Amino acid sequence: MSIIQKIQDKGAWIVSILIGIALIAFVMMDYSKGGNMFSNTSVVGKVNGDKIELADFNAKVDAATQANQTAPREQVEESVWQGLVQSTLLKQAYAQLGVVSTQKDMSNALYGANPPQEFRQAFVNPQTGQYDPALAANRLEEIKRRGSAQDKSAVAQIIDRTTEQILMGKYGALLMGGVYVPSWLAAKTSADNNAIAKISYVTVPYSTVSDSAVKVSDEEINAYVAAHKKLFEQKDETRSISVVAFNAAANSADTASVLNTLNGLKKDFIAASDDSAFVAAKGGSLPYVNEYISASQMQALQMPYAQALNTPVDSLYGPYVFNNNYILAKMVAKTSMPDSVKVRHILVMTARQDQQTGQWEQVRSDSDALKRLDSAVAAIKSGASFDSIAQKYSEDGGSATKGGIIDYFPSGQMMPEFSNFAFTGKTGDTKIVKTSYGYHYIEILGQKGTTEGYKIASISRPIAASQQTIDSVNNVASEFVASSQTQKAFEENAQKKHLAALPFNGLKENDYQIGNFGISRELIKWAYAHKVGDVSQPVEIGDNFVVATLTGDTKAGLPDAATVRPYVQGIIANRKKAKIIIDSKFKGNTLESYAQSSGASIVTADSLSFSGGFIPNVGSEPKVIGAAFNASLLNKTSTPIAGNTGVFGIQPLNVSAKSSLDANPEQIKEALKQNWLQQLQRAFLAGLQKEATIKDYRSKFF
Repeated sequence: MSIIQKIQDKGAWIVSILIGIALIAFVMMDYSKGGNMFSNTSVVGKVNGDKIELADFNAKVDAATQANQTAPREQVEESVWQGLVQSTLLKQAYAQLGVVSTQKDMSNALYGANPPQEFRQAFVNPQTGQYDPALAANRLEEIKRRGSAQDKSAVAQIIDRTTEQILMGKYGALLMGGVYVPSWLAAKTSADNNAIAKISYVTVPYSTVSDSAVKVSDEEINAYVAAHKKLFEQKDETRSISVVAFNAAANSADTASVLNTLNGLKKDFIAASDDSAFVAAKGGSLPYVNEYISASQMQALQMPYAQALNTPVDSLYGPYVFNNNYILAKMVAKTSMPDSVKVRHILVMTARQDQQTGQWEQVRSDSDALKRLDSAVAAIKSGASFDSIAQKYSEDGGSATKGGIIDYFPSGQMMPEFSNFAFTGKTGDTKIVKTSYGYHYIEILGQKGTTEGYKIASISRPIAASQQTIDSVNNVASEFVASSQTQKAFEENAQKKHLAALPFNGLKENDYQIGNFGISRELIKWAYAHKVGDVSQPVEIGDNFVVATLTGDTKAGLPDAATVRPYVQGIIANRKKAKIIIDSKFKGNTLESYAQSSGASIVTADSLSFSGGFIPNVGSEPKVIGAAFNASLLNKTSTPIAGNTGVFGIQPLNVSAKSSLDANPEQIKEALKQNWLQQLQRAFLAGLQKEATIKDYRSKFF
């Protein structure tokens, strides 16, 4: 296993200085220099005019999918798209500001006082145990000159990642350097934070006016939206749908069928002499690992055997349920073994695994590998130091520079053949072991603790709906569609059949998630290809068939009244209620007259905080709090104030400052600065993205 392969395996070390997301660096890497028939003509998007080519996008999605095989491809596509947009914006910002990465920057980053963690681990002087920058530089240069295509590609990736880190660091320094807190602002912040007030007030809640007493028209909503454009303006058009679902999850008959299948395998499973072959032949989703693994490591590796550990050897446990699967487990063997082991080894490779494709390629024949390893072992037995021989012969770059040492590790971390010897042998034992990588000469240096080790084979079956169940539910959904060809019919039939019609608003053209139902690009595409009132055919999403009706088509710009009514109606209604309350219940110009005309009591509130904005037992009322600290109102009665929860009349009685131990101006300035820096770190990319002209054409391809 080469040095670069080990570095690739742990490629998460590049973390953006400002935003902490590795994706930007990841998508900057050139995983593929090749293209396809679309590479020169197809564009998946533009960022301020700079093209994002479909071929490049697909290559990065393929690489990201390979790296994270559990994530849905649609989710990976979205992550890669956002990363490409952000990295393009950053490159444009670097160019505008003249930010560059020099050779000196690169040398400092790779070989300076603070090298990448993987370099610290991979390039260690065996005599000192310390990171050796000269060794790192020599090894990387050697790979550039004579390394394999895979290793050269890995070096290029490291350079790309490091370059991105350097540029981000410089850009971040420029942003941070622009943060300044003036002394007057620190003083005002301190005064505001420590200011407290005492008031007497009368309030009439909006709830005293019936909702039916105020009507909010579309014209009023449109006027409000126009007056608050920045709050409502949409850069993208959206669709709204209403969905009913027909559950197609496994029923009792499906569950019984799975159990019968596994129970039918019990006799043959017990009798099987080759458990690995049996599991493979019966379609087990969990391949048999012929290795002793402790219970704690099984839990760490999320292996589903906690319930089966007390099963006697050569006996079965189950079927039992784990993560919506039925599992039939066979206890193959048990043994007492250490918790962790320290070894040193020399690896002579016969094959290596491509980190992108997962495919194995032959490096040398078994006989050639054994000849080379025999030479290494003979030299050690003749008195040569293991350290020097490991550096000369071993092809495990992660340990060769450390004299072949792999420090204490638990079970389940190595190839099974390697691990079985390390955990079942004794300290001082040596052995030549064959794994998928090649031949290892292993010496056990130490063992800690004692635990039980288990070898378990299993057959699993998902608890899934049968085709008969799926077809049956699909037919029911299709019958619903046949009788629901309009939105009105859709709503009426859903009500008759007691089906919940769930709304999903604000769906963008490249979205993929339909709430908690799951992923469906099909339904999103349908919404953008049809008109309001249309009803879809059944669409299978997860364990459901869903039928949708298109309820809204919102273009870019300001939304219509119907779209924003749920958010705006209450605000406008409260304004109207405020006018009714002020006109009918606030007579005179004193608190006493307000109380008499409204039938409300005069209440006193003490120690109101200027920075808090809250009134005890009332809630957030920033307008009222602002008036409480108005020096011109001190000991006077305010005009009626339309607040968040009702109409208020107040009389400020006193404004003072509470004692504070954190009034040091420099401390306040530093606290403000750190707060601004945190906001900047979170928001600067969003700011770049908001001001950019971004064209997203993904829906044409996906």
